[in-house]
Order: sequence, then structure tokens, then C-alpha cells
Amino acid sequence: MGNEASVAAGQADGAAGPAAEAPGPDLLRREILISGGHGAAFAVRAGQLVEIIDLEGQQVADFVAFAERNRTEWLSTTHTRSALLRLTAVVGDRLESNWRHPMFEIVRDDVGRNDIITSMCDDRRYRLDYGVEGHRSCRTNFTEALEPWGITEWQIPDPFNFFQNAPIHPDRTFGNEIPTGKAGDKLVLRTLMDSIVSVSACPQDLNPCNGFHPSPLMIRILEPSRGPS
Repeated sequence: MGNEASVAAGQADGAAGPAAEAPGPDLLRREILISGGHGAAFAVRAGQLVEIIDLEGQQVADFVAFAERNRTEWLSTTHTRSALLRLTAVVGDRLESNWRHPMFEIVRDDVGRNDIITSMCDDRRYRLDYGVEGHRSCRTNFTEALEPWGITEWQIPDPFNFFQNAPIHPDRTFGNEIPTGKAGDKLVLRTLMDSIVSVSACPQDLNPCNGFHPSPLMIRILEPSRGPS
């Protein structure tokens, strides 16, 4: 049975596999434990819910997605900002693609702080700004996790940084502070388009982004009849 058939069968019988460590996406998994500083990728269907849980608190979840039917369409912070006329995303907001199609809707947000301005961290950031070689990065995490779908580094768009505390100041500058999320806080997205998703438990430990201590995230893919827990 091929991957697509396997996924369909797993979804039809409501199978929910055990939590498994990233990286290395298994398309049958409905619950994915992402270790702090690492990432994972998975496929979701329109109507399913994606639940992102901050297990220990103060952890940013970088989030990117591609339309499954055509990889030239991806979740876009730029187009979402233009549609919302706002520099953050809140419950009820629809997150748009570069083709201006809604891909996800935020239906629950326990933290209420999401950054759609900042780029993901990469190895150059650590080398140039901190003098550190070989540090894991969100770009590395996405590249590794999305490789089975043939998505390469240059294709990865700017992320939605869920739970990131990047306050906008009156002079239009923005900050980078310790996240306010607590252990067990979650954000839930309703999927509006069949998508390939990747999530990175951001490995940044040299500024306040993750409270100086990257920690794990839990991803749950739920059928709409179940709803978020």
C-alpha cells in the first residue's frame, strides 16, 4: 500500500498512533512529540484540526505549510499581514497562502502572542550574530523534516512563529522577549486546504526567544468530530 493509500486508510478508521520522536515524519502518526530544538513534518486534510501544545512553557513553535496539490503555493506571512492589516494573528483569523487562499484558521489560542514578522533562525544567524558554528536552527529543522516531500531549503517560506513574544512598540520597532506561555498551553488551527505542514520547536537558546531553554512541543492531528481537548 502506497503512502497516500496508507494515510487514507489510517484516517478512515480513526487510527491514532503512539507519540514518536521527530525527525522522520510517519504519515500515519496523529500525535507527534517534537524534541526541543528539532522539527517534524506531516500531512493534514481540509477540516482536520492541528493542535500545538507547549509542554513545558515558553517555547516558540515555528510553522510553515505547503499546499499538497501544488508546492508553488505556501502559507505566507506577507499575504496574511496584508489581508489582516495587522502585525499579529489571533483567534478567528484566517492565514493565507501566497495565492491569497485561506489555508488555516486559528480556533483556539491560550497564549495570545504570535509573531508574523520575524524570520526563522538559520546557521548564518548563529555564526554572524553569536559567533557559534554548527548550531541547530529552524531552517535546518524544516529542511530535514520536509525532505521526504522533495521540498528543499530554498523553497521554505518565512514562518508563523506561534507563542513568540515579539511586542510592537510605539516607535514601530518590535522586541524579542521571553514567551508568556505556560506548560500545557495550546494553539489549535482548523485546516482549510490539504497541506504539508512542518513545525520546529525553535532551538534558539542565545536570546530570550524560548526562555533561553528550548523545550518540546506536542502536535496532535484531530478529526473535526473530536475537536480540541
